[in-house]
Amino acid sequence: MGVIRYTFYSEALREQTNIMAIVPSFEPWRHRMSAKEFYETYPKHKVLYICHGGSDDSSLYLRRTRIEEYANERDLIVIFPEVRNSFYSNMVRGKKYFTYLTEELPKVVENLFPVSKRKEDRYVLGNSMGSHGAFKWALNCPDYFAAATGMSGAGDLEELGFYDRMPDRVINSFGTLEEYRGSYNDFKFLYKKHLAEGVSLPRLYACCGTEDGFYPGAKKFAVDGKEAGLPILFEEGPGGHDWAFWDKWLPIMLDHMLKED
Repeated sequence: MGVIRYTFYSEALREQTNIMAIVPSFEPWRHRMSAKEFYETYPKHKVLYICHGGSDDSSLYLRRTRIEEYANERDLIVIFPEVRNSFYSNMVRGKKYFTYLTEELPKVVENLFPVSKRKEDRYVLGNSMGSHGAFKWALNCPDYFAAATGMSGAGDLEELGFYDRMPDRVINSFGTLEEYRGSYNDFKFLYKKHLAEGVSLPRLYACCGTEDGFYPGAKKFAVDGKEAGLPILFEEGPGGHDWAFWDKWLPIMLDHMLKED
């Protein structure tokens, strides 16, 4: 696999930003052909977008997990955007990260890398703050992804306690709780609206450690959603809010998303 860092000017953010990418490359011990034949017949690949957690950056999955190994085993191109502590939102006090993520980034990726443009070949996953980003992207753009995964924190921000845990960061991103409710950031509002209108939704997967402080809120969101008709599978296991848990569950969640319907 090849690892690429690409820095470019974002029109939505009005500044330089970067992505990291994992891209399949020629390996003589794996591919039964020459390098010339490999690159001449290089196919379009399934693509996985990974949303980092709060206070992290586009490189941390590569440094803290075996994602390169997992991607190689599954023949995936993996894209890691960087959004700082924005909660993947068009911030009330900050930059338009959601516009960047959903409108600008896919065009950049599809022009730079040999990724498939079929919905069936696109996936998104995130941990902690990134789980919010992954589900928000999938629920706001239901025709774009086949499946989405949220690890350790996918759910309703009030039930997860974010407004109590980190009020300044949350208000900078979403505004007050009243402004959050009924907006594109509000998962419950989104999925209830989609279900009422008969919109076909991506498959959703969530996992959380039973010792994680977000566990009660994450489980409640999944249970309530499933009862309402949301296509979501929630799994749990021993662990906290840490990289040991996320690296253990990462291949499990990847295999869930990649399975054929």
